[in-house]
Amino acid sequence: MSSIAYVTDENMIEYFRLCGIRQMNFWRLSSRKEFTDFQKGDLLFFYTRTPHSRSRGFVGYAHYVSTQKLSLKGMWKKYGTSNGYDSEQLLNEAIQRAAKDRPVPEKMNCLYLNDAVFFSNPVNPNEVGLKISPQLESYMYLDQEDPQMTVRILRAAEQKGIDIWSNSQSYESEDIFKSDEIRHQLTLIKDGMPADSWNQKERTRAQKLAAASGLEFIRGSKTDVFELQKDQLILSLPFVSQEKDKPYLVREYIGKVMMYRLMLQKSGLRMPAVRFQILHDEEAPEELLMLTTNINEEH
Repeated sequence: MSSIAYVTDENMIEYFRLCGIRQMNFWRLSSRKEFTDFQKGDLLFFYTRTPHSRSRGFVGYAHYVSTQKLSLKGMWKKYGTSNGYDSEQLLNEAIQRAAKDRPVPEKMNCLYLNDAVFFSNPVNPNEVGLKISPQLESYMYLDQEDPQMTVRILRAAEQKGIDIWSNSQSYESEDIFKSDEIRHQLTLIKDGMPADSWNQKERTRAQKLAAASGLEFIRGSKTDVFELQKDQLILSLPFVSQEKDKPYLVREYIGKVMMYRLMLQKSGLRMPAVRFQILHDEEAPEELLMLTTNINEEH
């Protein structure tokens, strides 16, 4: 998963927060610096000046949905106050201020975001060991040099708490925040694992089993899927093998399950109960069934 720090207008973000707006449109005057590694569901952190201070911090985030080009009138017609202003005139004035002496393009790049979460207090980049240039004008990727950065920002925000006012407007904010922490942690765990030893035929079978499950893929994986429920995380891993390499792949599967379990325990997240499920197209080996049963019964 990718995350970016996005320089945003503090007045617009405060408008979203006070109005409890969870879906929003961010407009960009310049298209010179395009996103190259940003997909639906990735996190855009609001990096803005904090109250009573000229310094910037992270005050919340939202999930990226899509990008499109729209005119001012098109933006207002489609998104209205989800542009961050009470009227089309105020939106136009904000665009003019941002453009300064430059001409405003006929159409602007628009980023549509949803499921916004606001923090009770800003997270300063220094708190999480992140250096951001004071000259940053647009955005920067957060995880390119340190894959743990997004998780550290979310952890710091968790300690401060979710903004009480915006959360009162929508009871889902805390659940969304917790789910995002778990998703990012699963991605980090998966990225740290060695590659599976399947041959091509086995890998194809595993991918089909995962796709047929209808569950959510861990980002970056084509085989490991999960389901987040209110009180539990169900982690489903496919087991496939040919008879000749079954003993080896059984041991590898057990190691994979134990690694997920250990790393999730060490993550320090407010984790719901974790349950493991075997995805298989033939009868699963007895030792794997016993392993998952024993682990699941521990909770």
